Amino acid sequence: MSALSSKQKQLQSLAPRLTALETSFAQLNAPATADAIARFRADSAAARFHLHPGTGPAVVAILGGTGTGKSTLLNRLVDANISAASFRRTHTAGAVAVTAREHGLPAGWLGVDAHMVPETELPARGRLDQLVIVSSDHELLSHITLIDTPDLDGDQPVHHLQADRAFRWAQAVLFLVTPEKYQMPELTPYYRLAQRYGVPTVFVMNKAESRDVLDDFTAQLSRVHGFSPQKAFCIPRDDSQLIVPDEQNLNCLKTHLRQINIPSAAADSAKKETNGVQGLKNRLTDLLSRARDQVLQPLLDARAHSDRTTAALRSLAAPEPNIDVHPITTQLQRRLQQKSVLYLMGPRRVFDRVRQVPLMLARLPRSTWDLFRTGTIRSPKAVEGPPDDWQETGPDFQAALADQLRLLQARMDDLIRSSRQGERWIAGDETGYAAVRISPDDAAKIADDELADLKAWLEQRWNTVPRDTRVVQSLLKVIPGGRKLVEMSEAAPYLLTVVVASHHAMFGGVDLLILGGYSLATWLTEKLSNEVAGRAKLSNERIATEYTRLAQRQIDRMIGWIDAQSPGKAELNTTLTEVESLFSEVERV
Repeated sequence: MSALSSKQKQLQSLAPRLTALETSFAQLNAPATADAIARFRADSAAARFHLHPGTGPAVVAILGGTGTGKSTLLNRLVDANISAASFRRTHTAGAVAVTAREHGLPAGWLGVDAHMVPETELPARGRLDQLVIVSSDHELLSHITLIDTPDLDGDQPVHHLQADRAFRWAQAVLFLVTPEKYQMPELTPYYRLAQRYGVPTVFVMNKAESRDVLDDFTAQLSRVHGFSPQKAFCIPRDDSQLIVPDEQNLNCLKTHLRQINIPSAAADSAKKETNGVQGLKNRLTDLLSRARDQVLQPLLDARAHSDRTTAALRSLAAPEPNIDVHPITTQLQRRLQQKSVLYLMGPRRVFDRVRQVPLMLARLPRSTWDLFRTGTIRSPKAVEGPPDDWQETGPDFQAALADQLRLLQARMDDLIRSSRQGERWIAGDETGYAAVRISPDDAAKIADDELADLKAWLEQRWNTVPRDTRVVQSLLKVIPGGRKLVEMSEAAPYLLTVVVASHHAMFGGVDLLILGGYSLATWLTEKLSNEVAGRAKLSNERIATEYTRLAQRQIDRMIGWIDAQSPGKAELNTTLTEVESLFSEVERV
């Protein structure tokens, strides 16, 4: 007996570690396995209760199918209308406990909120995820506490979960059947678990009408389910003529219930104590096995899949937006070229101008003819802005950037949904998944901001005289007759080209000054072209840089969301190590 008591103490010493393990599981950020974690924590709390059951009356749960009369039987056992019963619909959505006033239930029993029901509110009805408690002075309750439970075979799975929870906390079980439901498959797992956990069991057939059905039920308990030979108690249907032997009637059932003891706490023999210890070991090993197989292993698999998905997302380098704003700057480049003397006087163009002199003279603007005719030039407008449709002439950059981001998001979505695990992640957190997706409007805003800066630059440069023209004008001012040429160039820069190309001797060495400066012309011409092209290139680079940052932020946000779907690998391995350690400790007892 001392060795067995030592084993009981060894098992009881594991209770604090179970509590710590429950805390570890509660801290796991695992929405996909939240139900399995909640189930483990509830079962672990029940296991800790059985390690330290206390010395009060044994808690007996009544389990059965729909319409077997569980609530009615409880009322008949305590001779009072305590639990609501109906032949039309179930009233027991949660556990209803009937206790003695002087004892009550152990603190925290069932692990849910408890609600005391006064006699004025009887009969009591069970409530989901609550324990309804009713006190009574009936003599039977000084020996046991009775628990009415929901149906095991109802059409509402949540009721089954409530009944299962009561079974795992119960210290003894009364299985209630009827002639129509004594072979219901939902009872078989609980028969097996009751044997494995060493839980005292009582079998009652309610609404019986013939002896043959009762005998067949008793035979099945021994032959099929492996219970030691015992007789099932019988309660005949009210209108039945069945005579039940005294050793199987309701009074005998009450007597039998008074004698139920908790094996691990009140063992009067080595055999009973051995059964109690082995039942606790089986209960703990099953609990830890479910924790490993139903919680940790799926989380480890999800973590591995998350790492693979994260690596694949990181490989999605933010694509270049392929935006080119050169079409917008083309008009400015042409205008600056038209205002550039040396651009117009380039080596290749000058000969073209010579051949085109008659045609060019015919197309001279009004300001040039005024200069020839009157010797004066009309004052040009002080400020001339770029065309109003300067931006509309180019591509829709906003739509292009928004579509580029949508394309990236579609690639990420396809990557995640390509696996069942990814589908489960999205189905379990649709709101969070939608929240991490950046709005395409943010991508379009990149183009809005940069094009606004580019437009401001274009407006600033629109009326600027190119550097080469300013240099030539400065040189002309120091040459005799040069001021007239300056006026010509200010009126129409290409006029100077026409005059020099057609009458180079007219102005002495002016044409030689210009045409002889080919090296200067080449440099200034390239700078003129590169100035606008460089500004367009800068805008392209800015747009590409900002879009790349936005795309990378989208990838990082999606990776963060995936990481949040399962705990870290180190955290999971630590918890798994603790489960395996506890498992080994239980096996050594």
